[in-house]
Amino acid sequence: MATAVDGNWTAKAAVAFFAVNIVAIVAAIISGYEMGALTHRFEERQAITFLSSNQLAATAIVAWIIFLLARSLRTTKPSRRQASFWAFSAFGFLYLMLDEAFQFHEGMDTTFFRLFGVETDPMLDGAPTAIYGVLAAALCYYFRREITRYSATLSFFLLGGFFLAVTSFLNLGMATTVQIVVEECAKLLGVVSFLLGHLAALAGVIREAATDHAPGADPVSRQLT
Repeated sequence: MATAVDGNWTAKAAVAFFAVNIVAIVAAIISGYEMGALTHRFEERQAITFLSSNQLAATAIVAWIIFLLARSLRTTKPSRRQASFWAFSAFGFLYLMLDEAFQFHEGMDTTFFRLFGVETDPMLDGAPTAIYGVLAAALCYYFRREITRYSATLSFFLLGGFFLAVTSFLNLGMATTVQIVVEECAKLLGVVSFLLGHLAALAGVIREAATDHAPGADPVSRQLT
């Protein structure tokens, strides 16, 4: 029964969060179209960037809460070490929130090539985000046991990784107006996917805490988690 309720909660949260983001995307496109600048609401300090950065901040906060809870529940060194994934995640999403708000990665490619005397824009803005993705994938693989502990988390992380790959691909070369809009939409949907993955993990940790403190809970089984 508890599993069914958890599954229903995850599905309902996913529908609600994706619905909010899709409505925001449609509203941004309509507003930009009416203004004669389709990408306007997707630019820096505009509505979509604001929504994206806030969801990244929320993900960082949720990740840190998961870390604190998981560390307090785990009793073995390996399991406590695995729980440190959420601390890495919290700092990673905090950085991404600052990057989204202040556009750290914008122009990184140009700056790098200028070190070698190349003045032309290489148009590789997607390269930094691709590097972020590779580093994140390596970290997730190392802590795969922690991520697969919560099946819904793994599913949302894979979905977020897909959207991140789309974003990086579309951010290479000379971008058209439509390409920019699709890229920003993919990025926003990737952000909300990772947020949902963290919320699913939070639900799992809370469930573990409730089980630990349930009457008649087996202390030996808690040692093995």
